[in-house]
Amino acid sequence: MLPYRVAFTEEAAHVRDSLSTDRRDVLERGLAILVTDPRHKLSHSVRGDETTREIALSRNLFIEYVISDGKLVVLLLTVIDLTDVLIED
Repeated sequence: MLPYRVAFTEEAAHVRDSLSTDRRDVLERGLAILVTDPRHKLSHSVRGDETTREIALSRNLFIEYVISDGKLVVLLLTVIDLTDVLIED
């Protein structure tokens, strides 16, 4: 099976373009895995829709994506920065 092609929504592309080099590398490595296995065992369907999925690529990088017609479209890219937190554990 051929790998899926990756596309980004405008919002996700904006976040992608603002990532540091280290986080961008994590994103690229995660997507390299997902293009060959978009329904990876660590991904979860969103609202019971098997084509819309979400996965944490790392402890601070999270994506929601849709699988459609040979494409993996990144809908949301969320960066969680735990540098400043209200309550320390």
